[in-house]
Amino acid sequence: MGLNVVMIATYPLEPGRIVGGIESVTSTLVPALAARDEIDTLTVLRFHTGEAPVPTRREGPKVEIRYLLGQRRLGVATGSYLDVRRARRIIAELAPDVVHAQEIGVRGDIATQISPNAIVTVHGLVHLETKLQARVSIKERIRVHLVEAMVRRVLRRAKVVISISDYDAEALTGMVHGEHISIPNPTAPEFFALAPSAETEPRLLFAGVLSPRKNPEGLLTAFALAVQQVPEARLIMVGPQPDPGYAAAIRAHAAELGLDEQIEFTGMVDNDRLRAEIAAARAVVLFSREETSPTILAQAMAAGKPVISSRVGGIPEMVTEGVNGYLVDPDDVGAFAVRMVELLENQELALDLGRRGHARALEKFEPDAVARRTVETYLRVAGM
Repeated sequence: MGLNVVMIATYPLEPGRIVGGIESVTSTLVPALAARDEIDTLTVLRFHTGEAPVPTRREGPKVEIRYLLGQRRLGVATGSYLDVRRARRIIAELAPDVVHAQEIGVRGDIATQISPNAIVTVHGLVHLETKLQARVSIKERIRVHLVEAMVRRVLRRAKVVISISDYDAEALTGMVHGEHISIPNPTAPEFFALAPSAETEPRLLFAGVLSPRKNPEGLLTAFALAVQQVPEARLIMVGPQPDPGYAAAIRAHAAELGLDEQIEFTGMVDNDRLRAEIAAARAVVLFSREETSPTILAQAMAAGKPVISSRVGGIPEMVTEGVNGYLVDPDDVGAFAVRMVELLENQELALDLGRRGHARALEKFEPDAVARRTVETYLRVAGM
């Protein structure tokens, strides 16, 4: 008998329509796990608060996705009480060997309440991110306190905590009560298939949620400086825009900088369009204030594209200065602009950095290797 696994995760509501880094990771990891002989069944519980096209979907003989309408309000405050009740009924039906949650927030909280063999993967330091984004109000302070308590609870109960970078592993030092290991996130084979990169137009790509944490204001300001030296440069901004007011402010900032003709805001795109944008880019740029291990940078490296990024979080574990890209202090707009100009003006340099990035991605992010290490963890937790 092989492993019976339940995964609680953000997962695509529709095949091929991937929203955010965690969905990209889970939609890569699930088929890689299913390909392992040690896995008998893998059921993904995908809680959502909108609408799903179908209640369940099969993805091959081993994998079933169950779409569950999740608790809409007071999830953090109540320990996701309603979701936990529903998940317990499913766990009683399936009797899994392990339950694997893809984050240390709400999904981790559900997993660690319904199974003694709970594994959680850190996809971001949600307690720190909540504190960074909180406004000065009593309501926000209460939310920060509740999220911090939830994360402490999850890390205390989980049998194994999987860190995806040394950065998040160090940040959680002293909070994890069970086994604490490191396994990087996988990157889908279709991104590796884009390498080696062809020559490109002087075109840069940002892909991510349009939010203050990603610092699009700083990115646009740096790009405006780069355009002064490379007038033909273009910047494509891809990704969800959850706050319409903030998105409007960013567009207004681009207009104030005189970048209407140089910038394209595309919003959400499907996986095919994202791969096309990566293939067309000279380099991928990210000027975030905080990150753990950004999926888009791993995808860029796999595709043979150089990266220009801020030197924060776990990014220095992915990008080595002058080897597969460039790292800049998160407030140094001028230095970021200089690196943009270097790659926009030097195609051969971009190709050389991209080749080295691809080689590193093969070592770190290849899905089969990540799945093998994940299954080894399942077997250890299940006592098999």
